[in-house]
Amino acid sequence: MLWQLSVRLFIIFWVIFAFFAIWVLHFFYVTRKRTNDYFDDPTLKLQYFIQEQVNYRGKVIGYECLLRQQHHDGTWTLPKQLAGMPLQRVVILLEETFRHLPVVHYSLSINLTYEQIMDPNFSLFVRWAISKIDPMDLVIEYHATQQLHRIRQKQFMHRIRDAKQYGVRIAIDNVDSELTSLHNIEWMLPTADILKCSMRAFRKEDPNVWLDLNLQFWNKLARDHHISLYLMGIENSEDEGLAEQLQIDFRQGYLFGKPVNEIETGIEANMRATDADENNQTVKNAVNAGLSSPDDPVSGR
Repeated sequence: MLWQLSVRLFIIFWVIFAFFAIWVLHFFYVTRKRTNDYFDDPTLKLQYFIQEQVNYRGKVIGYECLLRQQHHDGTWTLPKQLAGMPLQRVVILLEETFRHLPVVHYSLSINLTYEQIMDPNFSLFVRWAISKIDPMDLVIEYHATQQLHRIRQKQFMHRIRDAKQYGVRIAIDNVDSELTSLHNIEWMLPTADILKCSMRAFRKEDPNVWLDLNLQFWNKLARDHHISLYLMGIENSEDEGLAEQLQIDFRQGYLFGKPVNEIETGIEANMRATDADENNQTVKNAVNAGLSSPDDPVSGR
């Protein structure tokens, strides 16, 4: 009797396991198919916009590439989904964007997903991007939306260290006021060069609302780990005043300029490049004349 019960339980276990395995496989198949259908849509118009990053003096120090989707009415918004876009598609989109960038010694930030960084061609992508944007410095941004298993962390860090050998800087994007945000990125801190916070995550409509982590926490964490802190989403003078109060040197947001369709404004980019060349020549003339050179716009205080 006991033997028969054991056999029945054994059969029930494997039946349940089989159903669960089939459900998981079906879920991943449907998810992957939905993603592929989204990015394979011939009517899908994607393009990278460019937003300026400034230092505490208001001088431009870099640009961030922000992916946008065009709708039938001509408007551009954030894509419905970012996960699942092949790295090759990123290359195709960036190829056109890179042609319209000014030739200046700023930084250029590109946000990649975990899957894109783990792509077998990631190292080739890094070398390709560096060669295309020269003399700009490449920054790879990663938004950690979940905590990775240790094995995946090691695999990820191997890719990141390889990229850093080429002079690439690594930015942890969009850390917020939740404790989970800290848990998701702690393992990356030893190799991170930049930490990015957005004002949207720290604005409180109700002053009684408790934030697990505030801007000062991230500011101190960045300083303790010798990481540059960037404050994004600065929309008004109050936001800028907070950045000034906390001595956050690197800033980004609508107050300094909205994301721009650089492909349509290539003339403006060339004009900025010309202005940058003139500024560089002014610095050289000042040094040759024995004068002290102006502050480096990329540096902090």
